[in-house]
Amino acid sequence: MPDIRLLTSGAGFTEGPLWTSDGRLLVTSVSRGQVLELDHRTGAVVRRVETGGGPNGLAEDEHGRVWVAQNGGSVRRSSSHRPAPAGLQTLLGGTVLDALTAGVRAPNDLVRGPDGRIWFTDPGSPHEEGPGQVFAYDPRDGRLEVVAEGIGFPNGLAFCGDRLIVAATRERRLLGYTWDGASLRFDGVLAVLPGGPDGLAFDADGRLYAALPDADRIAVFDTDGTPLPPIRFPDGTFPTNLCFAGPARDTLVVTAAKGGRVLALDGVATGPRHLVPPPTTARTHHA
Repeated sequence: MPDIRLLTSGAGFTEGPLWTSDGRLLVTSVSRGQVLELDHRTGAVVRRVETGGGPNGLAEDEHGRVWVAQNGGSVRRSSSHRPAPAGLQTLLGGTVLDALTAGVRAPNDLVRGPDGRIWFTDPGSPHEEGPGQVFAYDPRDGRLEVVAEGIGFPNGLAFCGDRLIVAATRERRLLGYTWDGASLRFDGVLAVLPGGPDGLAFDADGRLYAALPDADRIAVFDTDGTPLPPIRFPDGTFPTNLCFAGPARDTLVVTAAKGGRVLALDGVATGPRHLVPPPTTARTHHA
């Protein structure tokens, strides 16, 4: 088992880690309505951006813009006084822009899809009993499409090529789909887990990692869906989400909401290369 390093603590309810194409480590603080930029070596807070509401997942598009899944504070009470409707936000420098605020309930996590759209889960509030949906939003024309529905609290999601995995937290399942360029096909249940899955990530070899907060572990699956030995944490860690970070993408960064922590594990695997182009001196899309 790799050593677990503490990068930072006391940051509120931590979520949504993202390693950007220009070499920055970002995480969200759902309970404080902030996106934090951390030094990936020391964990020192480099910058705080006040989004308001309840920022959860983060993703980067092909232009280097950072997108925020904003639940509007409906999931967890926020100490931020900045109003933020539920929807999607983008970060430009220290400026927060509302990109989408209509037609959604409480976006949770998001990812750039193989079609260039922003794909995100919308489970609604944890207090709502109804099923949730997966949306795809096209920033180019503003079109919003429901691509999957009837899911018990859809949470984390991750693409590996045209393969999409969605975490169904309430059902304790991982759901598999295939995107054919025009529609999403449901391929079946990949796994039933000992706890509700939250954030997901693929490594460079196509292995899947799923954070299980209530089980204090990360479940790992081979490319054919075979379970591999999990990554276990001490009781009460509550790992919520994860990403591969660092210049070589060989550090697994895990947000652990218990104690507002961000953890780092070296040598687990290497993450996939970015789908966005490398940074240029003209880029200004920074959190």
